[in-house]
Amino acid sequence: MSVYPAVEAVRLEAIQDRGGAPEIVCEVYELGSHRRTPAAVKELTSRQVTIGRMMSTGAKDAAIARDLGLSLRTVRSEISALIAGLGARSRFQAGCLLVRRFG
Repeated sequence: MSVYPAVEAVRLEAIQDRGGAPEIVCEVYELGSHRRTPAAVKELTSRQVTIGRMMSTGAKDAAIARDLGLSLRTVRSEISALIAGLGARSRFQAGCLLVRRFG
């Protein structure tokens, strides 16, 4: 029996609801992850952490840029660096890793 159908169901629920506990959603996401060992984590800048926290609330790139007074290109560049720095494969996984790392 595969966990992937359950993982997809929880992901869909999280997208539609946005009120679920992030820790639970992240735990289920990790169950469906193909990665068996965690990637090495690079040091994140304070800007990357701030952007990551805003992402975790569901903020769009344009809203993050506006709120922080940055260009959209800068925000997207920081998000790419954040994802790479966490060793994540997606924005969602980066959010999960941030929740685990910073609460």
